[in-house]
Amino acid sequence: MSASTGPVLAAGAIVLFTDMVVLGRPIGTEAKVIVGTGITALGLFGIEQISPGGATALAYLILVSVLFVRHDPTTKSPAEAFQTWYQQK
Repeated sequence: MSASTGPVLAAGAIVLFTDMVVLGRPIGTEAKVIVGTGITALGLFGIEQISPGGATALAYLILVSVLFVRHDPTTKSPAEAFQTWYQQK
């Protein structure tokens, strides 16, 4: 496994966990996240053959952006969703 694969898979897992557990959406609506995570991991593996440091830095940038950026204007970012979810418990 390459150094950039772990952060990308973690980002995909965070998105799936947030949507399914925290926001309560069914997994069928999130199939594009699974496919996109796989394509991104393969793409970064290819980039890592040329520039190992650049691909790893990009993978960690993807992970941080997934945590704090809203990718859909109608839903919260994972950090906001976890904060709301934790305050309700």
